[in-house]
Amino acid sequence: MESALDVDLFQCKTCLDKRFVMVSGALKDCPVCVTGQRQAVDWFAGIQAPTEAYTKAVQLAKDMAYNPSGWLVLQGGYGSGKTTLASAIMSQWAGKEKHPITAAWLLESWRQLMSRHDDEELFLAESQAPVAVLDDLGAERPTEWAIERLAMYLDLRYARRLPTVLTLNADENQLAAKVGGRISDRVFDTRSGLVRVVSLDVASFRTGREW
Repeated sequence: MESALDVDLFQCKTCLDKRFVMVSGALKDCPVCVTGQRQAVDWFAGIQAPTEAYTKAVQLAKDMAYNPSGWLVLQGGYGSGKTTLASAIMSQWAGKEKHPITAAWLLESWRQLMSRHDDEELFLAESQAPVAVLDDLGAERPTEWAIERLAMYLDLRYARRLPTVLTLNADENQLAAKVGGRISDRVFDTRSGLVRVVSLDVASFRTGREW
């Protein structure tokens, strides 16, 4: 996985392949990427929608991909297609195939950098990135330090209303039990108009099992 500061790994050094930059607090098209150098790809073309609810989820994911705004929370059981939709969104932003960073991986990267006392720059860069995708939030029960770090990360993005995609298996109460009410309250804050929660109530695409 690449980090937000590994600039040499990206095709566009201006936006780090996100296709958007922050200018005076507003999200703008990357001035380099809009020149038409990238080949248009429909990253949603191969996604199958087995139910009407899933069709709606695909449409919301497309809206997020082409017009990033607010938070999109994809909630569902294992194999329900959450990561597939998140990958399609991220790929559209990047202009090439991309895979979301899991919450566990992000925490581990911060933990390793913390031991070298150089984590703050990376943490702030990732927390304030113009767009972000975080996969499998709450999949593991984290330490107290990890919960605090995740809360800070999400608080920064929430306060700045930065476009963010989250995937998780848990409902609101289950997430609160794993990572605390402070995080759960942000993730499921549908009353503010910032967060849209989409429930993918379909059987696993891999096993056919219903959760």
